Amino acid sequence: MVASDVYQGTRKATESDFSRVRELIQASEASEELVRRSDEELLEMILLDCFAVVEREGQIVACAALVSFLEEKCGEVASFVVSSDCRRQGQGHKLLDYIEKKASCLGLDKLFLLTTRAEDWFKRRGYFECSIESIPEKRRGKINLSRGSKYHMKQL
Repeated sequence: MVASDVYQGTRKATESDFSRVRELIQASEASEELVRRSDEELLEMILLDCFAVVEREGQIVACAALVSFLEEKCGEVASFVVSSDCRRQGQGHKLLDYIEKKASCLGLDKLFLLTTRAEDWFKRRGYFECSIESIPEKRRGKINLSRGSKYHMKQL
């Protein structure tokens, strides 16, 4: 049977999700897969409806943020994490579909992301490597070049 809601279990994060989102991204921050965010910054992003989560059996198993750059009709996919025990089950695909649909609804034409380890996965999802100059200037100035991130973009 096919679920009537493609995004079943995927929703915008709420303030009550803060602790679980923090827990999900903490290991990836520690290994420098993700840029470290303060609790205040993370909570602000949740309150500004930037974060989406995938919930399964009452537990948040994945999260990601969409940071909009409306002037450039562009958005950043950030803090993309799937719980290690839920990988290879389609949760990441479902979450990225949700983020891409949200970006389209906001009138964004393209998405970009910085990745240090998931380059192949995002390429399979239609993202192509781009130069740092393709990233909005407002975001470019905050990139930590020492992390060695690869820049990827997708036209919506």
